[in-house]
This record gives sequence, structure tokens and C-alpha cells, in this order.
Amino acid sequence: MLRSTVELLYERGIAATTIEAVADRSGVAKTTIYRQWKGQPELVLDAFGSLLRAPADPATGSLRDDLVDLLSGFATALSHGPATRLMFALIDAAERDAAFAALHRQEAAARHAVILQVIDRGIRRGELPAGTDAAEVLDLVAGPVFHRRAVSAGTVDAAFAERVVDRVLAAYRTG
Repeated sequence: MLRSTVELLYERGIAATTIEAVADRSGVAKTTIYRQWKGQPELVLDAFGSLLRAPADPATGSLRDDLVDLLSGFATALSHGPATRLMFALIDAAERDAAFAALHRQEAAARHAVILQVIDRGIRRGELPAGTDAAEVLDLVAGPVFHRRAVSAGTVDAAFAERVVDRVLAAYRTG
């Protein structure tokens, strides 16, 4: 069912990926789908999640190296991963539909948990000043990568991710 959902998402977009369309494509009864998912938003998010896993904690012992690893993975997912086309459609759906918005926030929080843990660990080790807002650091490192991919259509690669991390950490060191 998830494979059929992903295929439909790629072909038709979120709005046209209905429970009925998934049932037709997969050959599974709608009742079977509804036994596993409350509705279309949950099914779509599970399909999206099957393509883009939450990152693993690199735990290199260095905040910089951990962030470069995580941000490079994000850059790759935005540029070359199978979920690239779907990510922007999901964001659009979350802007238009309260159910998608709630599920999208929940999904994002799960993906951000590892990154926030890495940043908090860096704060505890003194690699960032005490009192640093970990969520703000996350926004500052992820924002340029997302912006470059979604708005300016520039190259988003590991080298760019590394430059972003270095500049953000330097800004925190200089206060």
C-alpha cells in the first residue's frame, strides 16, 4: 500500500492521492487501508516517511563534525533523495490543511529530535555558549540549505553544508 501511495504521490500529487486511488492502485480494499490509517493525511505521511528516515546520531565527539554529517545528509535528501519532489508538496499541503499541518509538525519534530540532541550535547561540552537556543541553531544551519534548494536553486551539497555549519558555529563563538 505504501509503494502504491508513493507512486500516486509522484504521478498525481497529494490531493489526488486519495484512499480510493490507493485502493485501486494496490488492489487492496479501502477497509483494509482504513484499518491501518485513519485517513489520507496519515497514509501520505507514512508513505513520505518510508522514503526519508530520521537521521541517526553521528556521535563523532565533535559538534561541528556531527552537524556537518547531519546537514550533508539533509542536503543530499533535498537534492537527490527520493523524497525531494514530495517534500515541497507536503509543505504545501500542511499550509492548506490542518490535519496535514498537525501531522507534519509531529513528523518534523521526530526528525529534529536527533539534531537538537546533538546541539544540546555540544552546549554541554562547551562547544556553544551556555544558554544557546538549540532550536535556533537548528534553524540557522538548516535554513540556508533549504532556501538554496527551494528558492535560489543553487547547488546544495556537502561542501555547502560544511560552509554553513562553520559560519554558524563561528558566529556563536564570536558572540
